[in-house]
Amino acid sequence: MVIELRGVEFVNKGAELMLHAIIDKVRQEFPDAIFVMEATARAPRNKHLENNIYSKSWLNLQRKRKKVTFDKSFIYNLLPAGKRRNARYISEKEIDVVLDGSGFAFGDQWGAKKAGTRLADQVRAWTAQGKKVIMLPQALGPFTDPELVAKMKTITQYADLIFARDKISHDYITTLATKTDNIRLKPDFTNLIKGAVPANFKPENSEVAIIPNSKMIETADKKDGQAYMTLLQRLITMIQKAGKKPFFLIHESQSDGQIADNTNMALEKKIPIIHEDNPLYVKGIIGASQAVITSRFHGLVSCLSQAVPCLSTGWSHKYEMLLQDYDYPEALLDVHSDDETLQQKIDIILQEPSRSQITKKLKKEGKKQKQLSEAMWQEVFNKIRG
Repeated sequence: MVIELRGVEFVNKGAELMLHAIIDKVRQEFPDAIFVMEATARAPRNKHLENNIYSKSWLNLQRKRKKVTFDKSFIYNLLPAGKRRNARYISEKEIDVVLDGSGFAFGDQWGAKKAGTRLADQVRAWTAQGKKVIMLPQALGPFTDPELVAKMKTITQYADLIFARDKISHDYITTLATKTDNIRLKPDFTNLIKGAVPANFKPENSEVAIIPNSKMIETADKKDGQAYMTLLQRLITMIQKAGKKPFFLIHESQSDGQIADNTNMALEKKIPIIHEDNPLYVKGIIGASQAVITSRFHGLVSCLSQAVPCLSTGWSHKYEMLLQDYDYPEALLDVHSDDETLQQKIDIILQEPSRSQITKKLKKEGKKQKQLSEAMWQEVFNKIRG
């Protein structure tokens, strides 16, 4: 069986964590499955080879400033399958299943073009060829642009299964769907994969992780963006005054690292910055921390699924809805909160008995969420077999 992975990559650690979660779970059920991805700047071929993933072949040419993209897989179709496999390439016709693991790629913010490139422009042909097309749990919507709505209608008509990972996303997609019997509500599936603590991580020196997110600035107006930067400074100072050792944990990009650098410049006492390329180590570090303040969605999933007391900012509905899934809405931070409110929130994740109460609740709710993820995978496997 050949399975194409879409919407996952190696730059965003959340997207890479989803990639590993998919491969880990599918190989438990189908040990001989072959995975394939398109080679892109965020998922280059060398990363495919490092992770035992085959490549589809696309060639991008620049001519007179015009980008020309075409599929050269027909060249590989001329080769015997064995030679293609030896070269670690897979042709389009060999693919049996398409799994889309986009975290958040279908909605007004991303537009019709991205929805088309990711799925809509190919999904009809794929299903006609007998491929199974499944959208794994992800945030969706809103959908107000008519061109985007048309793309999403095509996806809902032809995809075998579509999983929204929160109620708002589910409402967005079912409202426009041409049919709804293939749409489900299930949580983010990275709650099932286990992290690993790197040997060089010292928990005694790194107690409270701070995970920044450049989208908190990019998606906000200037006033809110500045308030976010100030919020990080205020939170870190409060944590230090509580006698704890905060540190930055970079979950994705250079932009996130720049936020950490800029925040450190404004602090009286600078804090360490940990850059970790392996997403399983990122999750392991989160699990080994006493508490976490995160602005990355999958950083929040890693906290909640490991019952780590945490607080979160958010730039879309997906954060609020995730916290509701764990019966923990009080963890959401407002960038404009006053010092008294912030101190109260810091106290609940650092002080007893509240932090133990949070851990107990998250373990209970996390068990429910993991059961839902297991049920999701069983439905996916049944569809693939069918």
